[in-house]
Amino acid sequence: MKTDTIILSIHPSHIEKILSGEKRYEYRKRIPTDIRYIVVYATAPIKMIVAFIEIDSVIKGTPKEVWDKTKNHSGISEDYFMHYFANCQDSYAIKFKAVHELLSPKPLTDLSDHICAPQSYTYLKETIIELYHKLGTKTVIHNKPILNKSDRYEPTRDIRCQRQGKRRCSN
Repeated sequence: MKTDTIILSIHPSHIEKILSGEKRYEYRKRIPTDIRYIVVYATAPIKMIVAFIEIDSVIKGTPKEVWDKTKNHSGISEDYFMHYFANCQDSYAIKFKAVHELLSPKPLTDLSDHICAPQSYTYLKETIIELYHKLGTKTVIHNKPILNKSDRYEPTRDIRCQRQGKRRCSN
């Protein structure tokens, strides 16, 4: 069954900018335009699910058109952007409506024993509500919890500490 939710692999350096609000778009050479939610999988060295993103819209155009519309909240340099889209006629920018950080990073096996990290993206069969209950979230952009079940989950771990191999960060 196809849903409106995909899992997307994103590098941890971009995830930090997404969680801070500096990066409000994710750029891809191809992406379905009928999606409403993204489950964010952090690539190596973290290799965990770290967030959900609610999608506002997907912008399609030439790299120059997309850059001109999104550059103020891109979280990347124009050189990086243009290098990524070199030799591409079309580019896509996924505009975020809201970002929900997991209360603690979760392995892919929490979704299914048969799922692996996508090279591009993979549709998920679970509804977003089922995913919230399986993985647990807190809202980052709106600063209020999606679920009032935080006592069932571990406290949030800073993604930088996770990358450094620490179990918890000291404040």
